[in-house]
Amino acid sequence: MNRSQSDRTISGGFTVVELLVLVAVIAIVTAIGTPFYLSFQRAQETTGAARELVAALGQARQLAITRNTSFSVELQTSPQNRLRFCSGTATPCPGGLVWVGAGTDGSGWMRIDNAVRIVLGPRITFSSLGAATASGTLRVQNSSQTSCLDVAVSPSGGARTTAAAACP
Repeated sequence: MNRSQSDRTISGGFTVVELLVLVAVIAIVTAIGTPFYLSFQRAQETTGAARELVAALGQARQLAITRNTSFSVELQTSPQNRLRFCSGTATPCPGGLVWVGAGTDGSGWMRIDNAVRIVLGPRITFSSLGAATASGTLRVQNSSQTSCLDVAVSPSGGARTTAAAACP
């Protein structure tokens, strides 16, 4: 065989059938993986909101301890999904007692991110020693209403995330 014949018999590319098989495999993997990814994304949305709520409750507790006075957490559930702190035990917060600081608007409101909803929000008050004089369970729900997490505030003032018994 001479050199020109050997060059013609060696192929350096892919056939159309091989490319179609590759595209089909990628389409199948994408079709299987997309629902899992969306489910993961919704769960992370809920987890992030619950963590944000735990951090905000910790901030209210810390304010009560450092300022040596009670602080209450006022929650506005869906559709506002926001919270604010006020010194004292009265909620809704009376004018002049609202804490305004980093991450709040002019009225002291902090928004919960990720388009999640607060669906259960009891009154929470922290004493000057950091104990929760009014404790309870708050619930956050993702934007598609498929998963919930509870944020439990213990009488000692600690807040932790727990699995919700049932999502509304």
